[in-house]
Amino acid sequence: MGTHTKSRWFVGVPHDGVQECVLYAFPHAGAGVATVRQLCVELSDSFDAFAVRLPGRESRLGEPVETVMAELADKLAGELLDHAQGRPVVLYGHCAGSSIAYEVARRLGPATVRALAVSSHPAPGSVRREPTWALPRPDFLRQVVTDGYLPSQLLANEELLDIVEPALRADYELVEAYELELYESGAAEPVAVPTVAVYGRDDHTVAPDRIEAWSALTTGPFRVVPLPGSHDLPTSHPADLAAVLRGTLAPVA
Repeated sequence: MGTHTKSRWFVGVPHDGVQECVLYAFPHAGAGVATVRQLCVELSDSFDAFAVRLPGRESRLGEPVETVMAELADKLAGELLDHAQGRPVVLYGHCAGSSIAYEVARRLGPATVRALAVSSHPAPGSVRREPTWALPRPDFLRQVVTDGYLPSQLLANEELLDIVEPALRADYELVEAYELELYESGAAEPVAVPTVAVYGRDDHTVAPDRIEAWSALTTGPFRVVPLPGSHDLPTSHPADLAAVLRGTLAPVA
């Protein structure tokens, strides 16, 4: 079954048995599976939970990064179909991972995807994203810190920045170019799956009305859930986030 299927794209957590539904968790920009691993552990009683590992980070550090959303979403949709082995799927994305999860859901459709969950990110196309991915290192990394993707104390660690910056820039280009195009074209299309959007009450990086804007991207039931905490819900409040996802998504899945 999917739990035992080897894939460089998906990393599972150990648990007993095989669940009927598979959940895939997409981390934030520049991140690897470590940032959503505890959430997957919390959800493993209800789903076969897998973290998504994109090229250019962790064990895939030497692989070329992805910067074009359509190409990445096409690859992920194919990999995910093979990996799930016919079981229904739930997709969860945190911050920039929300846009990737949404595009994969568009490709797979309701026959495969039973629900979509997103957190801490504006609905694609609802706000104009100014491109920052091509800025010089100091300016770019200051924006990354402002967005909550990088602790400010790491800015002095040039050796570490050399490792993490390529994946960060790639993900920023991936999401900024994609969302700017959607904003200017107005071409965002709804998906016919139940959707839940979660945000932290103390998150100052995204306004609540931009979370509400996800309602325009689904023709299924929609719910917004505020949680205690700030931007980094999968790492700071994994149990609270898992409870929301489990309670909202498990009955649908």
